[in-house]
Amino acid sequence: MYIPKSPLMLCIELTSQCNLDCRHCSADANTEKNVFPYEKLISIINAARNMGVKRLIFGGGEPLLYERLFDVCEYALIGGFKVSFVTNGTLVPEMMAAFTRILNYRDSFEVGVSLDGHSPEIHGYFRPAYTFYTAVEAIKLLKNAGFNVSVSCVLNKKNIKTIPEFIQFLLPFNLYGIRFLPFAPLGRGKNCTENMFSPDEFHNLIRERQSWREAFRNNISIHFPWEFLFLPPEKRRPSPCEAGYLRLWINSSGDIFPCSYLEELPIGNVYRDSISDVWNNSPVLKALRNPALLKGTCASCEYRDDCRGGCRGLAYFLEGDYLCSDPYCPIVVRSKSVQM
Repeated sequence: MYIPKSPLMLCIELTSQCNLDCRHCSADANTEKNVFPYEKLISIINAARNMGVKRLIFGGGEPLLYERLFDVCEYALIGGFKVSFVTNGTLVPEMMAAFTRILNYRDSFEVGVSLDGHSPEIHGYFRPAYTFYTAVEAIKLLKNAGFNVSVSCVLNKKNIKTIPEFIQFLLPFNLYGIRFLPFAPLGRGKNCTENMFSPDEFHNLIRERQSWREAFRNNISIHFPWEFLFLPPEKRRPSPCEAGYLRLWINSSGDIFPCSYLEELPIGNVYRDSISDVWNNSPVLKALRNPALLKGTCASCEYRDDCRGGCRGLAYFLEGDYLCSDPYCPIVVRSKSVQM
């Protein structure tokens, strides 16, 4: 079984603190007040560089509440990493002077701003409605300063029918890209599971995505491990689940996970384990990397090596087993309809 030398991406939750209380937040940000000690964070970055990690993604909570955020970003950028984080935008105006510290590294740095719609009403479905205006202001300020700015949009029942208008609204900003993230029942999101899409709605997202990309010059990201099944055979390329294969996630308590969607499946802790040892020896990661262990429809599927069972986080949340089939995979959906 092939074991990558290192994750391509290491995602680190700098703090669980946030200045908002968005009802869908996967971080459940205000339940605890964990903050990563700066010295420990630097040691993790050094270990990641020694392993061969290429990209660091800093998260929260709200990353701009981390007191030494720009010290950390500058250290990582000088060390050769690509660096990014996503902010709700509310604190950007008062921190523009701090942002300029890393302007010289802008080719390796990306800042995302959370924006869920082209109006306060739509954006405010999950978030405080007034943050529509602060997010738009943050995008303008960061773009005018010369940064690579993207928008991170959580797809939900409210905004899904307005995506074409949303894309048209964003076109004048000349963004680095848009990342669409389907609502996931994590953190506080567990209390609003009615916003989960049906399999048909998921599949329609894939079908509509191409028209979105054409409207936005292809700089649109939305990823499902089984999405290649919607393409003609000659255009299909494997797009496997990245959990434990291309990425790891570390929360602000130091717990290590295959990804943020597997928040109930810790595989180590940076205060007692080395990241390298966890990466190479975790039984959970070894299982995730072995498609032969997949269960259900995936066990005999001809595509199991290409998608590795689909999203392991959704399988774990909805089926209770990270080795079960992704219930949103079109092949799994068809299999279940035949059995009914």
